[in-house]
Amino acid sequence: MSKYETNIEFMQLPENARSRALLKGMGYTTKELKQPRIGVANSWGETSPGHFHLRALGEAVKAGIWQAGGTPFEFNSFGMCPMDIGKHGIRYDTPTRDIVAAEIEAATHLHMFDGLVMISSCDKNVPANLLAACRLDIPVIVLTGGPMLAGRHEGQDTDTTILDAACWAYGVGKTPLSLEEMDQLEDTVCPGPGACALLGTANTMQCLTEALGLSLPGVSTTAAVSSKKLRQAKETGYQIMELIKAGITSSDIITRESLTNAIRVLHAIGGSTNAIIHLLAMAYEMRLDDDISLDFIERVGQETPCIADVRPSGPYTVSDFDEAGGIQTLMKRLEKLLHNDVMTVTGHLLEKNLSHVQLLPSAVIRPLEDPVSKEGLAVLTGNLAKSAVVRPTVIIDKMKQHRGPARVFNGQEEALTALREHKVQSGDVVVVRYEGPRGGPGLTEVFKVIGFMRGLGLEATCALVTDGKISGFAKGPFICQVSPEAALGGPIAIIKDGDIIEIDVPNRKLNLLIPQEELEDRLQSWKPPPPRVSDGFLTVYARLANPAEKGAGINLRLEGP
Repeated sequence: MSKYETNIEFMQLPENARSRALLKGMGYTTKELKQPRIGVANSWGETSPGHFHLRALGEAVKAGIWQAGGTPFEFNSFGMCPMDIGKHGIRYDTPTRDIVAAEIEAATHLHMFDGLVMISSCDKNVPANLLAACRLDIPVIVLTGGPMLAGRHEGQDTDTTILDAACWAYGVGKTPLSLEEMDQLEDTVCPGPGACALLGTANTMQCLTEALGLSLPGVSTTAAVSSKKLRQAKETGYQIMELIKAGITSSDIITRESLTNAIRVLHAIGGSTNAIIHLLAMAYEMRLDDDISLDFIERVGQETPCIADVRPSGPYTVSDFDEAGGIQTLMKRLEKLLHNDVMTVTGHLLEKNLSHVQLLPSAVIRPLEDPVSKEGLAVLTGNLAKSAVVRPTVIIDKMKQHRGPARVFNGQEEALTALREHKVQSGDVVVVRYEGPRGGPGLTEVFKVIGFMRGLGLEATCALVTDGKISGFAKGPFICQVSPEAALGGPIAIIKDGDIIEIDVPNRKLNLLIPQEELEDRLQSWKPPPPRVSDGFLTVYARLANPAEKGAGINLRLEGP
C-alpha cells in the first residue's frame, strides 16, 4: 500500500463546506472539487526573459491536468534573475531561492494540494523548486522553461557573453565597440524568452532537474519558445495525475542515488559552480548531508570526465546540445557510471527511460573515451580553505597552477574601484572577501570582478579568490565559495596585501604561503567587521545561513532532545 494519501475525502467532509463555497466563488464546480487538487506553482512574470513565456506553459499544464481528471490551482512566485543589481540587489540573489521554496511549501500545505507541478526557468527559481520538492513528500513534477534560442550576430550564433565582454571593457575605461555597435548587440543577443543560451546556472539547473528524474525526459533542453515545449507542458499535466494514481512522491525520486547521478551529470556537462550549493542544499534538506558532501562531489568528479562541449566551456549552444540528444543522450553515455535503478517522474526507473535512447556520433556530446576535459568541476583544499570550488574547463592551462601576491579587498565594491583605476597588476591574486553567506550577506555574486579583470586583459595572468560565488557565465581563473568564509573568521579573513597565494587546480590545493605560527597568530587577533546590512530580510539570512559547503540555505532544522 502506498504511503501517500490524497486530501479528497477530507475536503468532502461537511465541516469543510465553507472552504468549498469559497472555491465555488471562483467558478469551481462540485464535481471538480471531488477530484485531486493539483497546485501549479508558476514563476511567470515580467521581470526577466527566463519567466516571461511561462504563462502559456501554465495554461498548457492546467489543460493536461483537467484532461487527466484533476483540478488545477495556479499560484505564482516572483521570477528571479540577477540582472538588475542596484544597492544590495545582488545580495538578495541566493536568499531568494529560500524565499521562493518557502512560498511553495506554505501554499502547498495551506491549500492541501494532492500533487504539485512547478514551472520555472532561472538561476534561483529552479533550485527553489527542487528544495520545495525535498520538503513536500507528495507527487511532484518540475517543468523547466527551457533555454533561449541563440542570438545571431554577423552570421554567428551568439549569446550575452559577447555583450558582457564589451560591458566589462567600458567599465575599466576601454572602448572596444562604439555605442552604436553596443546597441546592435543589445538588439540581437537575446532573441526571445528563456534561460540564456549557454550552460550558466539556469540551464545547468534545468539539466540537473532532468538528471534527478524530476522532469520528463527531454524537457530541460527543449527551446523555451517551441511548440514542443507546450506539448511537454500538457504531458506534464497528464503525468502528475499518473504519479498520484501510483502514489509516487518526491522522496521516492530524490534519493542519495539520484543526487549522485545529478552530481555526475554536473561534472559531465562542465556546469556552473553555483549548482554545487544547490545540490548540497538539497542534500541538507533530505538529511543526506553526511553522505553528499563536497568531498563526495570531488570523488565523483575524479571518475567523471566532461563530455559536453557547450558554452562557456566549449563552442556549442544549449540548442545544439538539445539537437544532439540533450541530457538523455549524455546520461546514456554515462550509463555504466550511473545508478540506473532510481525512480523518475515517468513512473519508470532510469534504466527503462534510457533504453529508448540511441547513441549517434556527435561533436557536442562526446564518448567517455574522447572527453572535452578529464574533469568537470573541482574542489580545492589547503590552509586557506577547508573547501573552495573551481570550474577547470573555463581556465586556460597555464593558470591552473599559479602563485602570486594577494591584492585584498573587503567586498566587491572595493575590488571594482581598484580595477577601474587599473591598480591590479599582472600576476596578482585578487582576493574578494566578506561576500560569503553571512558576510555578504547572501553569498554574493562577484561575477563583475572577474569581468573587469577580463576587460583589462588580466585573465591570463591574474586569478580571483573569493568567499562569494561566481556566475555560470564566467570564464577565467576564479576560485569561489571559499569556506570558512571571512565573516566567520576563516583564513581568507587574515590575508594581507603581498602575501603569496598558491593555486594548484590539478593537485586540488589552495594555500596561503606564510608560516603556520603566523597564520594562527593572525586568526587569534582577527575581529569581525560591523555588518553591511542592518535591516530587512537579509539580516535574517545573515543570522541563519548555512555555510557554502552545506548549501548556503537558511538553517531550518529544529534540533533538540
